[in-house]
Amino acid sequence: MTTIGFIGAGKVTQALTKGLLSSGAVTPSRIYASSKTEVSLQKLKVFGVNTCLDNLWTVKNSNITILAVKPLVFPKVLHEIAPAVGPDNVIVSLAAGVTIDSIQQRLPHHAKVVRAMLNTAVQIRDGAISYSTGKNVEDSDQELVHRLFSSVGLTLEAEEKHLDAIVGLSGSAPAYFYLILEALSDAGVRHGLSRDVSTRHASQAMLGAARMVLESGRHPGELKDEVCSPGGVTIDAIYSMEKAGVRAAMMDAVDACIKRNYELARLNQ
Repeated sequence: MTTIGFIGAGKVTQALTKGLLSSGAVTPSRIYASSKTEVSLQKLKVFGVNTCLDNLWTVKNSNITILAVKPLVFPKVLHEIAPAVGPDNVIVSLAAGVTIDSIQQRLPHHAKVVRAMLNTAVQIRDGAISYSTGKNVEDSDQELVHRLFSSVGLTLEAEEKHLDAIVGLSGSAPAYFYLILEALSDAGVRHGLSRDVSTRHASQAMLGAARMVLESGRHPGELKDEVCSPGGVTIDAIYSMEKAGVRAAMMDAVDACIKRNYELARLNQ
C-alpha cells in the first residue's frame, strides 16, 4: 500500500495534499507530513492527515517522500533524513534549482531520487507537472510517481535539463495569469461592470482559450487570428498590446524566473 510523506508544510504541500485527497488517489491515513513548527502543520491537520515535528518519522512511514522545503534549507534537510532513506524509499524533490545529482550526493548510494516541478493548480486537480528520474529509480517507481501526479493534473516526463525552463514557464505561470486576470477585471470595472461579473468573464475567457489550445492541438497564433476579423475591434486590441510590449514582457518574466532558478542552483552546489 502506497504511503505519501511530505517534509515541509507550506502552500505547495497544502495544495498537493488537497488535490490528492480530492482525487481519491490516497486517503488521509496514508499521508504523513512533518515540519519544524506546529503552527505550519495546522492547515494540514484539517485534512485529517498524520502530522509530526520529526522529519525522520515521515521518511520511515512513507514509500514516497516529497521534499517541499525552500532550496536554501535543502542541504540541511537532506543531511537530517539521510539515515532513514532505505532502498525502497522514493525521494521526490520539488525544490527549484536543486539537481538530482546534488541530492544523490547527500543521500545513501541506493537512494531513488525524482525531481519534479508543479504549480498550485494541483489543488483543484488541474495542475501542470513535469518530472525527471535519477539513476536508481526503477520502472515500477516511475509508474507510481507518474500515476500519483497524474491524479492532480497534466503530467509529463522531461529531461532534467529542461526542468529549469519549465519552472519559469508553468511552475510560476499561475502568478502571471492572476496578474493578467486582475488587469482584465480592472478594465471591466473601469467600464462599469461589477467586480464579480468582470472577474468571472475574464476567467472564463482565459479558461476557454486554454482549453481550445489543448483540445484542438492548434497553434495559439492560428486561434488568435480566428478571433481577429479584418478591420475589427480585436485586432486593434492586439495592436495596442503589441505596442505596449506585452509579448516581450511575458518572455522577460519567464527569463527572470529561470535566471533566479539558476542562482538558487549555484547556492546549493
